Amino acid sequence: MKKTILIALSLCLGCSLFGQDSAAQVDSIKFKNLDNDWVEMEVKIKANRNTAPEAKNERFVDNIKVLGYFAYERDRKARTFDFYKAEVEVISIEQGKTENVYFYMPGVVVKRDRLPKTPPYYFVALEINGQVLPIDSRAYSKSTLNDDTIRSMKTKADAESETNDFILMASYNAPLAAIGARPDVRNMAPLVIREPKQ
Repeated sequence: MKKTILIALSLCLGCSLFGQDSAAQVDSIKFKNLDNDWVEMEVKIKANRNTAPEAKNERFVDNIKVLGYFAYERDRKARTFDFYKAEVEVISIEQGKTENVYFYMPGVVVKRDRLPKTPPYYFVALEINGQVLPIDSRAYSKSTLNDDTIRSMKTKADAESETNDFILMASYNAPLAAIGARPDVRNMAPLVIREPKQ
């Protein structure tokens, strides 16, 4: 399943990065310093009309998977990077509304590796019911990425991020009380939280 998603994302990136009529889109991305050196990434997701034939209600976009990719330069001369990935699944967003999802980088990693508040390279991909959406211009670091470099970063991140798996966290895995994060719960997207199988 994971390979299918990655292949679909690669194909989607190969076709076009700028989708106009997608059921959902990244509206904005913001980074914020928190207590104890933690860094918060806020992703605003906007829902449009759901034109899928199987939609329960065309005014609601369901099953939105949000995939965050971060890259930090480890060695400038050698052009080596540390890659981090995380994903969440949004249950549903009503048409015309914008709701937020959050990813967190642990303070100990930020402090240890002297990471900046905003990763030099990042992008967010959206997937709905197994279909990867074109990446909008608001969904990546425009000063450092473009069509070709996003595809390259995604390929490298998928190949090299395993050593950093589960370090970049979804909001429900981050110790919010300890880091002093206060996401705006009024605009927080409802997430699917899957319990590990026994």
